Amino acid sequence: MIDPIKKSVTVPLDSQSAFELFTSGIDRWWPKETHSLSSGDGRGDAAKVRVEPAEGGKVIETLPDGSEAPWATVTDWAPGERFGMRWYVGRDEAEATQVDVRFTQTEAGTRVALSHSGFEALGDAAVAQHKGYTSGWDPVLFDCFAGCCEAVAA
Repeated sequence: MIDPIKKSVTVPLDSQSAFELFTSGIDRWWPKETHSLSSGDGRGDAAKVRVEPAEGGKVIETLPDGSEAPWATVTDWAPGERFGMRWYVGRDEAEATQVDVRFTQTEAGTRVALSHSGFEALGDAAVAQHKGYTSGWDPVLFDCFAGCCEAVAA
């Protein structure tokens, strides 16, 4: 078994606002130039990323040519509390891993705790993918998401 990746950050927003920015506002903070299907393939940056706001909804990248590519399926939708998704960006849905995000109100704002698990579904690629996501979530969560939260709170 491969241990889940766990990351957390406290942001200066209330839990409802942090949840809304993480989900509905994903296009404001997600690093599309480095973390999208179209980054690095010569097509240009993703035009947009969006989350369909319900269990069973999709996380979708709109590619530069206007076509769409699903990244994940929403598995948990509890505004201000929890967001979960079966994450398969660039892979078959049968190879999905699980990303769960918890939003906990604190005196300083909201603690946002991310857990990424289920790498066994990736077979031979599991260890390399785990290693990539272990470092890859750092700029996404700490720099991009938390940075956007700071700007919103200012």
